[in-house]
Amino acid sequence: MSRFRKLPIKYKLIVVVLLTASIGLTLASIALLSYDRIKRKVTLSEEMQILSQVVSLRSAVALSFGDDKNARANLDTLKVRKSIRLACLYDDTGAVFVYVSQGKHDLECPIDDKRGGQYFEGGFLDVYQSVERNGEIIGHVFIRSGLEELNDRLVQQLVVSVVVLFFSLMLAFGFTSRLQSYIYLPIIQLGNVAKEITRNNNYSMRAYTENEDELGDTVNAFNNMLNEIESDKEQLTELAYYDPLTKLPNRRMFTEQIDAALEDAAKEGGKKIALIFLDLDKFKQVNDELGHDIGDLLLKEVGKRLRAAVPEEATAYRLGGDEFTVIQLGVDSEKDIVETADAIFREFEPTLIGGGRELHISASLGIVMSTGNDTSNSIMKNADVALYHAKDAGRGNYKIYQWENS
Repeated sequence: MSRFRKLPIKYKLIVVVLLTASIGLTLASIALLSYDRIKRKVTLSEEMQILSQVVSLRSAVALSFGDDKNARANLDTLKVRKSIRLACLYDDTGAVFVYVSQGKHDLECPIDDKRGGQYFEGGFLDVYQSVERNGEIIGHVFIRSGLEELNDRLVQQLVVSVVVLFFSLMLAFGFTSRLQSYIYLPIIQLGNVAKEITRNNNYSMRAYTENEDELGDTVNAFNNMLNEIESDKEQLTELAYYDPLTKLPNRRMFTEQIDAALEDAAKEGGKKIALIFLDLDKFKQVNDELGHDIGDLLLKEVGKRLRAAVPEEATAYRLGGDEFTVIQLGVDSEKDIVETADAIFREFEPTLIGGGRELHISASLGIVMSTGNDTSNSIMKNADVALYHAKDAGRGNYKIYQWENS
């Protein structure tokens, strides 16, 4: 593999095309040959089973009256098929009554174990069939057929497959040699990636290669440049869209995403979005009594617990001060958003040690659901109204706009 990576591009193309064609054609040939042989064996087995049943019916009378002449004549009819090597007729004691054979094979009738069915053994197909008269088993028929026809067919198919493979590889080699310009397609692709990055302003895209040739060096240099640009862009995005204290998305991102969420909900129909306004209870008192350092510690912990509480389809934001919001998508019913509210309260239950004191995190929630027909201003106003009612109900509580639930 290491040698292959160091080959010039044009030789790599030839090797890949020829190797791929060889593997594909070989696997296809093996699959077809295997399938054909299985089907042929099934067909042969069914034919021999029918033939044994016919012989059994025709031999019943002869076996009943001990007429070995007619019984042998019945078995002689099997010689029409060159593949049949041996046919035996047993009486009810299991002794050989009559038998016939053909070909150069020195075969003997096997000991009758009164088996039924067909068996592929030792390069032959053995068929066992009982002989019945008036519903009573009076003997058995055994027929052994060679598999020369199947083997000859397999050899012929192998020869044809090898010839097809050879000419296919020659054709593939000819096309590869003529289409040398396509060896430079990876370079063209590299240019297309650069165009897509410029068009979409998406610097997370990368060009990939495992080559260790000139193209590999070019791709690595290109990706290193993108890493530097993306790193700088991520830092700018972090400053523009995320709160530096809690690491939650900030008001700017919230404003963009609430509009997008309302638009998507209006298009999809059926599903709702929910907006939660969260306000910490008595946060100003913590700042005044314990200082802003403890207040910042409390805000960080709120951000951490809020992320842990909301489900995957929801996002938490910090708008500023002690104001937080949550946008939850794909809401089916009021039950979904109530579960989110309960999860937030559960996460806030454990106390926080700060400034040598135990701090209890308490919050009030105002909730509103929308099918997407609202504007960002109206849904935020409704959530604010619900938050007012939650605080008025005694803090540490939640209210859903236009629904009574506490």
